[in-house]
Amino acid sequence: MLYDAILFSISALSFAKAFREPHCKTTLLDPNWPPENEWNALNKTIGGSLIKTRPVASSCYGGDPFNSTHTCEEVTRNWGYSAYHASLPESINYPIYAKNSCLPPSAPGYTAEKGCHVGGLPQYVVNATTEQQVATAMQWASERNIRIVVKGTGHDLNGRSSGAYSISIWTHNFKKMEFNTDWRLPGGNGTADVLVTGSGINWGAIIRAAHTVGKTLVGGQDQTVGLGGYIQGGGHGPLSGRYGLAADQILQAKVITSQGDMLVANEVQNPDLLWAIRGGGPGLYGVVTEYVLKTYPSPENVVSSTLKLSPIGNNSESLDASWDGFAALLSGLPDLMDYGLTGSGSALTGKMTKPYVPSLNLRPRVEVSLSFFGCNMTPSDLLSLLEPARARVLAQGTKGTLTVSLLKPTTFPSFLSFFDSLNSSPSTAGQASLISSRLLGRAELCDIPQSSLRSYLERIMRSQVEDDGSTLILGLQGGLGPRQVEDSIRGALNPAWRRAYVHAISTGASVDATAAPQDALAAAAAWVEQHKERVWHEWAPDTGAYMNEANCFSANWKQDFYGGNYDRLLEIKKKYDPSGSLFVVSGVGSDLWEYDMTSGRLCQKV
Repeated sequence: MLYDAILFSISALSFAKAFREPHCKTTLLDPNWPPENEWNALNKTIGGSLIKTRPVASSCYGGDPFNSTHTCEEVTRNWGYSAYHASLPESINYPIYAKNSCLPPSAPGYTAEKGCHVGGLPQYVVNATTEQQVATAMQWASERNIRIVVKGTGHDLNGRSSGAYSISIWTHNFKKMEFNTDWRLPGGNGTADVLVTGSGINWGAIIRAAHTVGKTLVGGQDQTVGLGGYIQGGGHGPLSGRYGLAADQILQAKVITSQGDMLVANEVQNPDLLWAIRGGGPGLYGVVTEYVLKTYPSPENVVSSTLKLSPIGNNSESLDASWDGFAALLSGLPDLMDYGLTGSGSALTGKMTKPYVPSLNLRPRVEVSLSFFGCNMTPSDLLSLLEPARARVLAQGTKGTLTVSLLKPTTFPSFLSFFDSLNSSPSTAGQASLISSRLLGRAELCDIPQSSLRSYLERIMRSQVEDDGSTLILGLQGGLGPRQVEDSIRGALNPAWRRAYVHAISTGASVDATAAPQDALAAAAAWVEQHKERVWHEWAPDTGAYMNEANCFSANWKQDFYGGNYDRLLEIKKKYDPSGSLFVVSGVGSDLWEYDMTSGRLCQKV
């Protein structure tokens, strides 16, 4: 029953109903789809920036049906890397959400029999270099009832930067960067130290440019991630625990609506739109082409160390000690973060642990690695905080049951050198997956018995295939920073962030890459709803989830992603996108529509 319900939420409409339904977005199959000469006229109007989608992997299929300009060898070699997808107008990191429309050999879900189709990719892409091009294309598409999607780098875990029968606005070329130490705040209320930046740039370029002027910003940990969807969904990173999330840093933005209006959003002009893009979700209210973001003095140094714990053996006593140690570590995180530490890490079960011994009639083995860092401190300062934490974890086991190590601290002479260490390996892409997440605060980590915390950890790390195991990714991105953001500049960001310390992401669902994408996602989502979301809501019923890294098929997505802000956001959505041209899964107003991934039809509910 649950599978059927989720399949309905993903597919919803049959072809027959879609063709009868008068409130569907126009598709290539409809008689009112613009003929080629109209597309050519649009292309001429916007200076030749319109690209008809040619799937890059077309070269891997007989006859190269779309005349790809990239060799199959090149595509296959680079398909697993985020930077490659970011460089292409139509491609996204997780193609299952674009119906696996044209995959190269060796990609998850590839079979030669499926062939190469545009499928779930946009029909056309606007390779925009000016705001006028964006405005003209969006107005043109809205007047013709064509869906609009927005792509910056295509990192979105839930495929929100693609869509069948759509026109895509590619913000890739908006790469302006200007640092201003005396930017005048709207309304004449003083000045601010800011970066004025185009939305098409990535965080690697920004952090490196900021370093040259002694500045830094709240940005992503992955250097290949772009600004647009990251910021509008909230945006956490290494410095969010100090200064708040990326959405909290917006002082002004240029936004182009689906009606072709070019607007400035700040505290004086269109303040409701500014409020919405400060964490109210990406790809919903318009296309942001430019941000004005707060900057901060670059830290004098960054000091980092890693704490690791694992059971010494696979006997019951050792396994108990490892889970108890894990719970003890998590319950101490809020205090460490209040002292200024932040970081990230993960816990592993199943085949990802070493040594892995299958078929034991015991609870799973868990291994934990958590890296901490602090700014403007000494190695001794860091150890003075982490040594007591290590001792507390070690005390959860008897001698010979638990290994708890604390690595010698590393001192980075600048934030940039620390950032580079986080990006020492290329960012990967292409896997078919479905995650679930939750924001956890003191109430969920400290104010419950440790035995209860341990039980929740064991349950949330359950895997659909037991031997495969699962990962619990732990991001220490909350705490003082989000909590201390002034009320006057808090936007639509999920209020749960204001009391959260840890952003926890749970894996473990199996997505059948060989099945039809719609069916594979529906089956995985049904399992996640039963075995992950249920645990999260029992453990943390009053918090929420970070929409950019969450289960977009969650039955409780409105409350989990938007909290009490949803109704106001819906009114703003209707104001700035009255045609409903901008649709994303689990986005504001998406429950008014039904998207069939198989047919590509997007239709209003009746």
